[in-house]
Amino acid sequence: MNAPMRPTSGVRRMVAGLAAAVVAAIAIAPAPAMATMDPSDPVVHGAPFVGSTLTLEIDPASYRGCGAAAGPDYSIYWTRDGVRADDHWAWWTYELDESDRGKTIAAHVQASQNGCEPLEVSSEETAPISASNRANGFTGRGNFELLARRSDGTLMLYPRLSDAWESPRTVGPGWNGFSTVLSPGDFTSDGTNDILAKDAAGNLFLYAGNGNGGFYAARQIGSGWNAFNTMVSPGDFNGDGHNDILARDAGGRLYLYPGNGLGGWLNRSLVGTGWDVVNKIITPGDFNGDNHVDLLARDTSGALRLYSGDGAGGWSGTAVVGQGWAGMTAIGAAGDIDNNGNVDVYAVDGSGQLLAYYGDGDGGWNGAAAVGWGWGGFNGLF
Repeated sequence: MNAPMRPTSGVRRMVAGLAAAVVAAIAIAPAPAMATMDPSDPVVHGAPFVGSTLTLEIDPASYRGCGAAAGPDYSIYWTRDGVRADDHWAWWTYELDESDRGKTIAAHVQASQNGCEPLEVSSEETAPISASNRANGFTGRGNFELLARRSDGTLMLYPRLSDAWESPRTVGPGWNGFSTVLSPGDFTSDGTNDILAKDAAGNLFLYAGNGNGGFYAARQIGSGWNAFNTMVSPGDFNGDGHNDILARDAGGRLYLYPGNGLGGWLNRSLVGTGWDVVNKIITPGDFNGDNHVDLLARDTSGALRLYSGDGAGGWSGTAVVGQGWAGMTAIGAAGDIDNNGNVDVYAVDGSGQLLAYYGDGDGGWNGAAAVGWGWGGFNGLF
């Protein structure tokens, strides 16, 4: 999955002398060695939110032959809003942090050998970087991780490093007092992912994350939320750089509550009706590769439907992307399970198996696999 891009000016630049000087040079001396092919523009992969890592793809062979045979005949640097990012010196990767929020990132490759005509090619710029997404996990390492509530009310964190589970951690007891628990990602603009929890009276509490798998004491940020039977966290649904909440009432009306980036809200808006025909709403992020966060929803027949977001708080289309999901006791999304750059979906079946459904980055699937057992004993998983 590529990071959302927007066109840049001057993507490809050739620096040359005056035409007359070039003609004269050709007349009196052989031309310098040149690359064997025209270098292709680099491509940046990765999700445009704080905590994720952008990676660069180029064809190294197209940059060779323009100098010493051993190569490399090029160097790489990154820019932030068009200004060279000297604090991000790694050639191939760019780890996004809070200093990048709201800015666009691009990668540049330039010929570096003497005797080569100075050539530079650039990637397209990413979309403006948003707040840390739920997919970034809770331990600050950018991994798919899960929170699970046991039947006794204990909340457990199941961290992962790359593709492997680490030992579970106890977050704390007493979480059975909440009817809804979810993570919006970073809701306070401190670069770490947080938890929201709604009690039976409809009071909403924020548990700010400490970035290492723990959470600070609760702070109430709302009341009256028992008017909704479903609350989900899509990420940045309206494209303003802050993470948001979607809430469905008993009449099937779906409302957007835009986050203000400070642990509170902007004015809500109605973004859909008729959502009472679905019994589960899943928030995978950008599932179809159009650079906007999307929703998946299971209807009463067990079909899984994709609702494509338009990046501005609305929709661009819908499609059925699966059948037979009625037997799953839990379905959700928490990022990229297999670390291939595409967002995935998890589900728990009737036997307690934790299943990974791997997204293909284009609104479909790349297969499924069991990634855990014994998950049927939890009454909450997110």
